[in-house]
Amino acid sequence: MAPPSMSTLPPDFIAEILTELPVKSLVRFMCVSKSFNALINDPYFIKKHLKRSIETNRERTLIVEDCKRLHNADPLFLKFEDKKRRPPDYYSVRFHEDGRFDRAVQIFQPLRHERAKGSVVYSCNGLVCLYNLESEITIWNPLIRKYKNLPFEPIDVPSGFEKDGSYSVRNSPATWSQLAFGHDPVSDDYKVVKVSELCKGRLRSFEVKVYSLRANSWRRVKDKWPIKSSVIGSKPAFLNGALHWLAKMRRSLEMLVVLDLATEKFQKYKTPFKYVFGVSEPDLVVLGGYLCVFMTESLKPHNITVWVMRKYAVESSWTLLYTIVCGPCGAVPRPFRYCKPLAFAKNGKKILMQQDFDKLFWYDIKEDTCSKFEIVGMPDMFRTATCVGSLVLLDGDSVNDVDIEDGEPEDEVKMS
Repeated sequence: MAPPSMSTLPPDFIAEILTELPVKSLVRFMCVSKSFNALINDPYFIKKHLKRSIETNRERTLIVEDCKRLHNADPLFLKFEDKKRRPPDYYSVRFHEDGRFDRAVQIFQPLRHERAKGSVVYSCNGLVCLYNLESEITIWNPLIRKYKNLPFEPIDVPSGFEKDGSYSVRNSPATWSQLAFGHDPVSDDYKVVKVSELCKGRLRSFEVKVYSLRANSWRRVKDKWPIKSSVIGSKPAFLNGALHWLAKMRRSLEMLVVLDLATEKFQKYKTPFKYVFGVSEPDLVVLGGYLCVFMTESLKPHNITVWVMRKYAVESSWTLLYTIVCGPCGAVPRPFRYCKPLAFAKNGKKILMQQDFDKLFWYDIKEDTCSKFEIVGMPDMFRTATCVGSLVLLDGDSVNDVDIEDGEPEDEVKMS
């Protein structure tokens, strides 16, 4: 009896098989037949495949930005050499379940403005949000090389913040913007949020706008930024359909500001820790499905205290999880200026960390030890983000990568 052909298999069974495949294989399979093309492009299939990727951490990948042209490696004050204005190079590094890393392979990113000075990475569901200092913003799927450029959106300067011709620094208006990126599960829409802080003398105002990928347009968020006297004190973090920031108060108190992407309403929550300028630097991250705060001490011995919100949106559930000690007798022997958690190992016992802009290491929570390693092909200085295999943005524009030499993963590094 002849084995059944693909044409005789039930469509649901075929779809179930395809959800187990990596995105690069699925992109190739789109050329097999019209029925395969239609199935892989189906929104329900794309969501089911993404759900499976997130559950299994399949195709977990480090997206690496080359920062070797930076004068200053401080994450808050990044400066590029004036003579080298080409956009930064990017690399992808496959992250296997057993802790192995493939070699870094150069990839082509969509923001190629010749005067672009830099870009910053945010990721969600396999998509990466990039922007540069030329006010260009794009949503990019690096694994399938698709992207969508966002339309330009200016800041609407309110009354009283206009330039008045004065040369006084104190009375000159200043603006500062931060982008955040996440997914609205109610409308199944990806949104970019731009929070702009406007200052002039003692005047302070916030403008919040949101871009909808589904509508391909910007609009102002009607709800107001909840704490006018605050300053945004961390990079954003996405969790449970909402964006989160730490806000610095006048008395150095830290407040958690939350924007629900479905309702576009703000909430604020108290935190148990304080920001002390020049002493502690907070970093808001999501690890293992929990909202965490890493407080890095700027003074010696550069210890890191880790707080976790055990129950989401419950102020009293903030818990001091552990402290990473830096120094000759600590888990991290070398002093550092900056330390960023990236991901848990599959067993949940180790955390992948980036130290400053040139080292990666595993931190063992139980043993309080670290083990460093190197990845072949990594730039000397870098910033990183993590993403999973995703077909989202399959209908986007294709990234032109003709000037990038193809490279196949060869050397691997195994977790120690």
